[in-house]
Amino acid sequence: MNLSRQLTRCNHWLQHHESLYLSVLAVVIGALAGYAALGFRLGIDRISQMWVGESSWSSVLATAPWYLFLMAPVCGGMVVGIINSYWLVPGEIKIIPAVMEALALRGGRISMRRSSGETLSNMVALGSGASMGREAPTVALGAALSSLVGQWIHLNERQMRVMMGCGVAAGIAASFNAPIAGSLFALEVILTDYTIGTFSPIVLAAVISTVITRAEVGNFPAFVVPHFALSSYLQIPSYLVLGLICGLLAALLIYLLPKVRDLFHHGIPHEILRPMVAGLLLGLLALLVPELMSMGYGTVTALVNEGLSPHLLGFKVPLAVFLLLLLVLKVWTSLMCAGSGFGTGLIGPSVFLGSAAGALFGLVAHQVAPGFTASYGSYALIGAGAMMAAALQAPASTILMLFELSGEYQIMMPLMTACVVATLVKLAFGKDSVFTEVLSSMGIDTQWGMERAWLRSVPVSKIPWRVVPTVAADARLAELKEEYVKSGKGCVQVVDDDGFLIGIVTFDDLKEWLLDSTLDQVVVASEVANRQVKVVSESDSLLDAINVFDRENFEQMPVVAEDEPRKVLGMLARNAVFSTYHKMIVKHGESGH
Repeated sequence: MNLSRQLTRCNHWLQHHESLYLSVLAVVIGALAGYAALGFRLGIDRISQMWVGESSWSSVLATAPWYLFLMAPVCGGMVVGIINSYWLVPGEIKIIPAVMEALALRGGRISMRRSSGETLSNMVALGSGASMGREAPTVALGAALSSLVGQWIHLNERQMRVMMGCGVAAGIAASFNAPIAGSLFALEVILTDYTIGTFSPIVLAAVISTVITRAEVGNFPAFVVPHFALSSYLQIPSYLVLGLICGLLAALLIYLLPKVRDLFHHGIPHEILRPMVAGLLLGLLALLVPELMSMGYGTVTALVNEGLSPHLLGFKVPLAVFLLLLLVLKVWTSLMCAGSGFGTGLIGPSVFLGSAAGALFGLVAHQVAPGFTASYGSYALIGAGAMMAAALQAPASTILMLFELSGEYQIMMPLMTACVVATLVKLAFGKDSVFTEVLSSMGIDTQWGMERAWLRSVPVSKIPWRVVPTVAADARLAELKEEYVKSGKGCVQVVDDDGFLIGIVTFDDLKEWLLDSTLDQVVVASEVANRQVKVVSESDSLLDAINVFDRENFEQMPVVAEDEPRKVLGMLARNAVFSTYHKMIVKHGESGH
């Protein structure tokens, strides 16, 4: 009993010290997300092992029987289609876009059913060879766990945003073994909030998640990065051109994504069949180019280390020809898997595509100007970063991620050049990333989610409102005029015998009755009152009040009791609402410095 009382007291104390409270929760979220990432990775490995006898498709591409390239993605697609149809809501947004949607529209609330269904679907898809990546599902799983914890302990929306940022950071950190990049990714892409109160818990979650994954699987990056050396500053222009190419490739990827999705949606009406068809097409193409199967980290490692052996149908071909074919087919298979409902995300494919594009560019550039360019492995590494920065519209976190993976300071200048150029080139074709494209197509704006959380955290009861004068429904017009003038409030409420609101009288309502004084003792207040009154509840938020005032042209509206919507508590003025809003902007602007 004493222990329970002490724990309750400790919990209350922590809640009154919000920064410390959120930091403690961040440690919990980091641990949960770290172990969830390990479990997700183990699940993918087990399904891969069931098909090919190894935990990774990359290690058996040259020896696996040809029929597995067809059976695995088709059967995996069937399971994914069943989950999409009967477990998840058909047509529902998935993975990281779903996290952003939850933050924008639902205060960060994600259901356990949705999260568990998505996780199982992604595990099956990747283990069965879907041409995607595990990073986005890991991020979504971390965010979902943090959302569930936040709902369980009844965090407010602003606190929920911080916790989901912790889950996202922990997911990226666990996927790439890059805690700094994970922290910045959550701030740059998901939250767009760099205040100290947000930054500290997110860093803690990313660190804890990384410690857990390193303890279990070792301090190994997602793919092996070679030593990088910048032999001459004259190489920088070539990295600028590579950034331009990757930016164009990212723009093409995002442009084609909704078109491929619509193609599958309209061409294959049955949701179960879509991923099965995509799996069959993937398998057929993988018979020609096996490197298309699954996540492809082995291929990325081979490209950046210049160890790829180019073969088509058992015959060795020129590397440039192989890379061009690999690039074209990987674009198609990644779009096909994403558009058909496999849904596992495009972070991994963007790294793959960037490394292939970089290697191809490096081969050509080194042939043309061998004295001013590096070997193709260096361009493959920088291309992976540039493509990821452009596709995700996240240059800062991508630059730090590649720096963490390589540990080479010399990589920074060419990497920064390529990533910034690629991001700007992509931005010239539209602001959407691989995450926001589907949200924009549905009219969901994620740009001011942080401000929305602030506004929703302030109840109307915290905004100053004025007492509103009252007259009875049967009061004569003369009494109504007198009360209106005497109060000086510009508004009078008309109530029934129980004191409940009938309507509101403003000058616009009164002016047609002012000229004929013979009506003063004939007309009663209930005839003058405007009964079409917009009201706001005391439990509504500042955002609710702003939305009403934005739609209407009146200057004030009644605040009603939460338990009795006909009982007016006061009158809320437009200027009081927007004054409160401006004070919040100033307050949060100052806290960001």
